[in-house]
Amino acid sequence: MAMELDEARSPARVVIADCNAGRRTALRAIVERFDPQAVIDEATSGQALCDILLQKRPSLAFVGLQLEDLSGPEAVAVARRAGAEPPCLVLVATRVLAHWQDIAQSLGAYEVLKTPLDPGHIEQLLHADARRRTPTRALLACSSPAGRTAISRVVARSGFAIQLEETNCGRHALSQLKLGAYDFAFIDVKLGGIEGMELACQIQPLGLPTRITLLTTSELEPIAQAGRYFGVDAVLRMPFYARDIDLALHNALGLRRPYLLNALTAPPAPSALLRIADLPNARRKIA
Repeated sequence: MAMELDEARSPARVVIADCNAGRRTALRAIVERFDPQAVIDEATSGQALCDILLQKRPSLAFVGLQLEDLSGPEAVAVARRAGAEPPCLVLVATRVLAHWQDIAQSLGAYEVLKTPLDPGHIEQLLHADARRRTPTRALLACSSPAGRTAISRVVARSGFAIQLEETNCGRHALSQLKLGAYDFAFIDVKLGGIEGMELACQIQPLGLPTRITLLTTSELEPIAQAGRYFGVDAVLRMPFYARDIDLALHNALGLRRPYLLNALTAPPAPSALLRIADLPNARRKIA
């Protein structure tokens, strides 16, 4: 990456709001093990949580379903109406029910944790929070105005500190990639000037740290099979839903996108994203 995460990130500011003392202690221990310098506040009431969200401005909030006076989601909603900036919100519940999906989406929650807590899962969320706070440069080279608008909208509301530069010209994209230290780039296969695959071919010998996601309207696997030889990381099919862009964004950032809530409340949806790492071995022959 253009910037090493451990060097770039500042100590986390975290709030843990839960009536259960055992869960608060367990969460605190995991956070402190991940980041010994983390600043951690605890709350057992909705009012205390609101005060922390408004006054301390944490970047990450673990919020239980029921607090002493309000539900956790109600307290978050009250704080947001009072002007609190939305943190990376992780809701904690003993059971994940269908209506949690609506609650989580209305609050812009990043994830729902189901108890008993999984330390590995929580560490992934802490890593995602650190990545959200790391300045990131990205390039979007797409010939479709609608495609550029859709991707830039998802990036803008993602919560990550991404500076996104846009172009519809392959030659301009090539010169920018040669000059700039981009963490990742979304590149349209059918760019004007230089097509996306040729662009990937030209920059591959340069050994740039940029993770490349190709955009295409064609079938994914043939593009992915060709792109694997030019350092391409993934292929995303257009037109796409916001969820597909979100998946591609997290993949480009090297993160696992939490979908525990969706996985427990709805059938898995097909993805428009194909990662090169998930391709079957091209040398493998079927007898």
